[in-house]
Amino acid sequence: MKEPKISIIVPIYKVEAYLDLCLQSILNQTLKDIEVILVDDESPDNCPRICDEYAKKDSRIKVIHKKNEGLGLARNSGIKEAHGKYISFIDSDDYIDECTYSELLEEADSKQLDAIYFAYERFFPNGNTSGHCNINNFEYFTDSLEIRRFLLDMIGTSPNEKKDRKIQVSSCCALYKKEIIDNYKILFHSERELISEDLIFNIDFLYHAKHIAITPKTFYHYRINQQSLTRIVRFDRIEKNKILYLYLKNKLKEINLGEEANLRNIRLFIGYSRFAIRQVCKSNISLIQKKRWLSKICQDYIWKEIAQQYPYKKLPLKYKLFFYLTFKQHINLLFLLARL
Repeated sequence: MKEPKISIIVPIYKVEAYLDLCLQSILNQTLKDIEVILVDDESPDNCPRICDEYAKKDSRIKVIHKKNEGLGLARNSGIKEAHGKYISFIDSDDYIDECTYSELLEEADSKQLDAIYFAYERFFPNGNTSGHCNINNFEYFTDSLEIRRFLLDMIGTSPNEKKDRKIQVSSCCALYKKEIIDNYKILFHSERELISEDLIFNIDFLYHAKHIAITPKTFYHYRINQQSLTRIVRFDRIEKNKILYLYLKNKLKEINLGEEANLRNIRLFIGYSRFAIRQVCKSNISLIQKKRWLSKICQDYIWKEIAQQYPYKKLPLKYKLFFYLTFKQHINLLFLLARL
């Protein structure tokens, strides 16, 4: 049987209301030579049935039903069953443009790319959208130094940059050559153990890549669920950020990316933690709970350690102030700044 050009892996969990839109956007691709691997991560709604019904209608679809282990391990189940020359990942509440794979495949094949990255657009329940791309031109990266620069910009930015990251990190916004994934046994970590599993996957992949590209063109449409953002209070997020920071510190040293990489890693930790602090401070929990939590996280040794090795005074003003108030444990001022 002829192998498909692209294997599209879709982890599925509690997305009954959105699954049709996602699957229709895949099946309506102008490129027909694809396989679609739907990974039902023990979804408790009607998603398992919907997946099976789609598989009956289209022979390109394969369904995997597995016990619930989270997004990263669901993707791994799909990777192990994939037969395409390239692999793509789509989250099951998002969708893609019809021309996505025909355009990406043409570029990847003609230039013999190991991966091609692209932009995405956020869309909101009220119909509003916002683009997300910090790259203005199509770029190729054809040697180890150029790919190192690309990877550094994906991890984080230099202290004086206004944005925390120049290149988006989502594995859903890339087409990967499966040969590299297979040869080097590249898989996702569980996001329940290490957050930002997409970043770790990309680091592992790019370490072995020889020729990649990035286009500013938007193919992917990412759903923003504002209700879940305001309802969920993640008190453990700073601790998880710290675990990721320490893991990356060792990994980046292991692959010899140098001190600059660790500075980018620290910028990543600062940015992720600032976001976590803002989410808690803007949540619906009581003021006492918020300030008690802020007091606890500000006492963590990690802030003093970072202040000693990171030039935080070079950060943009509001980011510098945010870090300073955290490091110096000015709880009330930090809370006011986070609420702004």
